[in-house]
Amino acid sequence: MILTYVLDQFKGGRSIRVYLAGLREAGMSPHYFYSHARVVRRLFKWLYEERYIDDGFWKRIKLPKLPPAEPKGVEIEDVRRLLAGCESNVTGVRDRAIILFLLDTGCRVGGLCSMRMDEVDLDNWFATVHEKGDRSRKVLFGGKTRAALLDWLNVRPFENCHLVFSSLRDERPMNPNSVIQMLRRLAKKVGVTGRVNPHAFRHGFAREYLRAGGDLASVSDLLGHSQITVTKANYAVFLPEEHREKHKAYSPVNIL
Repeated sequence: MILTYVLDQFKGGRSIRVYLAGLREAGMSPHYFYSHARVVRRLFKWLYEERYIDDGFWKRIKLPKLPPAEPKGVEIEDVRRLLAGCESNVTGVRDRAIILFLLDTGCRVGGLCSMRMDEVDLDNWFATVHEKGDRSRKVLFGGKTRAALLDWLNVRPFENCHLVFSSLRDERPMNPNSVIQMLRRLAKKVGVTGRVNPHAFRHGFAREYLRAGGDLASVSDLLGHSQITVTKANYAVFLPEEHREKHKAYSPVNIL
């Protein structure tokens, strides 16, 4: 029924152009318009390939050029302020461990919330997380994060809980929204106004890793991406002044 409606409404392609023009005139953001245009283009490409329509007008649907992407990572100075705002009580010790784990591993918040005690190897400094449809992967962490995890495990209220990060009231796992709200409260407390959502820590890990001289291939592996192009397009995003800094540091002319 839906397919019949689409074919009736958009036969010939003219209605498509009118529809897309209407979206432009509505004043939606470039990225929002791009996503709509791409979906329409893919739909009519599929209809053409499956021979529901004879006109390959989808080829004439031009996707707009998007403005340069902006960095989406948390700023390191903001992280310092968040950590300084963590109190010495049980809640603060937990929050500090979460912040450092997110930034040090680049894991997704769902992986952090579901992580079990038997999936953390403190002796070898890595953990196994389950993300995006329960896909498992190993993430690495360093000495500061290991120490923060040990501090949390020593004070957590449910000593025998199988989860690394549970609720402070019972042994249920923290959910992603709980982590989001915790970061927002802490940011408000210390006056941080930049990005502090869990995914910003994942972006922050990638950006700071690359800014420090790490290579794109290894950070792509560390993030669990199946294709390096995903890492390049979404995480390796730098401002012009940051490119100048990297050029100044790594240009081969420096060693002549």
